[in-house]
Parts: sequence; structure tokens; C-alpha cells
Amino acid sequence: MSASRSRFALVDEAYAALGEAIVDGRLRPGDRLRDVELAAHMGISRTPVREALQKLQRIGLVEVAANRYTRVAALTDRARNDMREYAAHNIASAMRVALPRCTPEELETALRHVDAMRDAESSKAYVAAVLDLYALVVACSHNIPFQRTLEQTDLVLRRNLEGWQAITDETRPVLFAHLRTQLAERDANGATWTFLSLHGFA
Repeated sequence: MSASRSRFALVDEAYAALGEAIVDGRLRPGDRLRDVELAAHMGISRTPVREALQKLQRIGLVEVAANRYTRVAALTDRARNDMREYAAHNIASAMRVALPRCTPEELETALRHVDAMRDAESSKAYVAAVLDLYALVVACSHNIPFQRTLEQTDLVLRRNLEGWQAITDETRPVLFAHLRTQLAERDANGATWTFLSLHGFA
């Protein structure tokens, strides 16, 4: 492995490790992120740690004030609401592209994910099911920009969707039934509208 590739690999490893620690709560909002300490803990130099922190800053998980601090960003109501809107529309778009391209086996898997969403007893379980569906339809889409976007936003999606659920009024069971039927019939327009309706965006 060349020196440059080795550096890129170290940046990716530091980015993944720090990002996962933020997502699972080991690093909490407001915690200071000192590159010297982090580098020593990871057994690597400061340079890949600094680059990893810059990448995390670009997706909103870290905030930096020059010569003052680098710290884990707070999870605000605005960040949650923006991410829910972003996720609903991007998942619906990927679904629209993917449905004509899915294999029968992939459609069956999508239906299982929808059932897991419907039956989820907590927001954590709901978000996990939604993201499983998202990953599946992105893979089925065979669309490189969709795939790259999911790779780049995976960490912030998992963190900022905390607390998300489908609507809870009397239309919920009807909409889930519609979504199941529309997916099974490859009704891309109907499934897109229903998915957005389930999350209050249609």
C-alpha cells in the first residue's frame, strides 16, 4: 500500500471510529475532541485524526471554533426535523427508481422491512427498519449517486433520525397496508406518495 493510500485508510478508520462513538453516545454533545488525545488513543498520528474531524464537521456531527474548541455538535430540533424531511424524500426517490429494477426476492425483503416498520415498538426499532429499507432500495436502484449519498450520510442519518416514527393517527394502518400492496405491485408512484404520507410529507 502506498503512503497516500495508507493515509486515506487511516482517515477512513478514524472517521468511522469517531462517527460510531458519536452515534452510539460514547461521545456526547459538547464533548471536546482533542486531536492529540484522540491520536494517542487510536495509536495513529494527528494528521488523519484532524482530517477525520474535518469530515465529521462537514456532515454536522462535529463543530469547530478556530483556536477555541472542536467538540461533538448538539442534536437540535432543527437538525432532527431537517433530517426527517431529507430522509423521507430521499427514501421515496430511491424507492421510485428501484421498484422497477428489484428482483422478486428483493421485493420480498422490502415487504419484510415495511412489516418491521409497522410493528416497531420504539423509535430506535423504527429507524433501524427504515434504514434497512433505504439501504435495500438504494442497492436495487443500481444508481451510483444514490449509493454514494447513502455512504456519505449514513452516520448523520442514524444519529439525527433519533425519535422518528410514522404518523400515529387512524390512517397509519391503512397507509401501511397500501404501501405493502404498492410495493408488491411495483407501483412506484403510489409507493412514493404513501411513504411520504406515512411521515407527514404528502
